[in-house]
Amino acid sequence: MRLLPLATRNLMRNPRRTAISLAALVVGVGAMVGLRGFINGQQRVVLENIVLGQVGAIQVHRTGYLANVQGSPLTLDLEDSPALRERLSRVDGVTGVAPRIVFGGMVSLPDATEESEDAGRTGYLLLTAYDPELEPRVTPRRLTWLAEGAHLSGGDTPGLLLDADMARSLRATVMEPSVDEEAWPALLAADREGVLNGEAVRLTGTLVGAPLGDQRQGYVPLGTAQRLLRMEGRVTEYALSVANLEDVHAVRDAARAVLGPGYEVHAWDDVLPFVAQLVRHQDFIFAIVTLVFLLTVLLGIVNVMLMNVLERVREIGTLLAVGLRRRHVVSLFLLEGAVLGLLGGVLGAGVGWGVTWWLGRQGIHLPAYGTTADSVIRPHISGLYVVRAVGLATVGAALAALWPAYRASQLRPVEALAHS
Repeated sequence: MRLLPLATRNLMRNPRRTAISLAALVVGVGAMVGLRGFINGQQRVVLENIVLGQVGAIQVHRTGYLANVQGSPLTLDLEDSPALRERLSRVDGVTGVAPRIVFGGMVSLPDATEESEDAGRTGYLLLTAYDPELEPRVTPRRLTWLAEGAHLSGGDTPGLLLDADMARSLRATVMEPSVDEEAWPALLAADREGVLNGEAVRLTGTLVGAPLGDQRQGYVPLGTAQRLLRMEGRVTEYALSVANLEDVHAVRDAARAVLGPGYEVHAWDDVLPFVAQLVRHQDFIFAIVTLVFLLTVLLGIVNVMLMNVLERVREIGTLLAVGLRRRHVVSLFLLEGAVLGLLGGVLGAGVGWGVTWWLGRQGIHLPAYGTTADSVIRPHISGLYVVRAVGLATVGAALAALWPAYRASQLRPVEALAHS
C-alpha cells in the first residue's frame, strides 16, 4: 500500500501516453457494457414475444403430455373445472389462468365460384383454442400482432385467426360478420376417437409477428374447438402468467407442489428448450467477442508499460541499489497497471451505463411491417455486470503489466545505473 501513491504519480510522468491508454480502456469497457445492455434488451424482446405472445410463462398439463406433444394428444386432457382454476390462481406469483386446447387440423375454403376463382384451397395447421376473455391476461403481446380484421370475440361465435402469410398462401380474406355462412371456410379436425369433424368458421383477422417463424398457426375460440372435438368441458392445458418473469421457476415449483401427482407443470424454457439454448449460445458468443476486444485493448497497456520500463531503467537501478526488493519493483508496476485499469474501468463502465440507461428510457424502435405496434428494444444492464466489468478491466490491466514488471525486476543495478 505504501507503493500505491508512487505508482499513481508515475502514471502522470507521461500524461499523453497515459491518456491514450486510458481512452482505449474507456472505449473498450464502455462498448462492452453498452453492447451487453443492447443484447439484454434484444433478448428480453424476443422472450417477451414468445412468452407473452404465444406460450405463456407456465403451462399445466396432464402427466405425460409434453413427452407426446408432437402428436397433439387430445386423450391426455383435463377437466376444465372452476375448482382447478381457483387452485392455480391462488399460487403465489400467478396473475392469470387461461384454458386452452391445442390440436392439429386443416382449413378448407369453399369451392370456387364466379366471384372467387381462387377458392377451394386447403391448408394444414396447428390450432390453439382459447377463451378470448381470459387469454389476453396470459399473452397480451398477441393483441399487438393484428394485421387486419379483428381479434376473436367471446361467446359461441365460430371465428378463426390465421397467420398473415398462411392466409395469403390460401388466398383467404378477412370476412365481415354479414358474410353468408356458406362462404365461410370449413375447419376440419379429428376428435379423440379419430373421427373427422368439421365446423364452418369466419376468418375474423390475420396476425403477423409470431417470433417462432411458423406460418402454419391458427387460433379459434375455446367453445368452437370443444364442439368440433367433442370435448365439452375439457381442455388440454392451462397457461399461467406470472407477476415477474424472472421468478417463473419459483412459481412453477410452487404450482407443482399445489397440484401434486397427475399433473405436470412446465416453465416456458421447459416447453421451448431450444429458445433457452439459443440465448445461452448468444451469451457465449458475446463472452468470446468481449474477451477478444478486451485483449486487444490490454495489448496496448503492455506496450505502454514496456515503454515505461525502458524510460526508467536508471531509476529502477537506483531503487534496487538502495535496497528495494525485486518483488517490490514487480508490485510497483503491477499497481501502475491496476490503477490505470481501475480508472479506465470506472470511467468506461460509467459511460456505458449512462448510454444504456438513456437508450433504455428512449427505446430503440424497430418497425415491424404490418403490425399495429413497433417492436421496442430497451437496453438494460445489471449493477453486478457493471462491477464485473470494472473488476475485469482492473485485473486485466494488472496482468498486462506483469511481463513488463518482471522485466524491470530482473535488471541488474550496476548495468541499469550505467544505462544512458
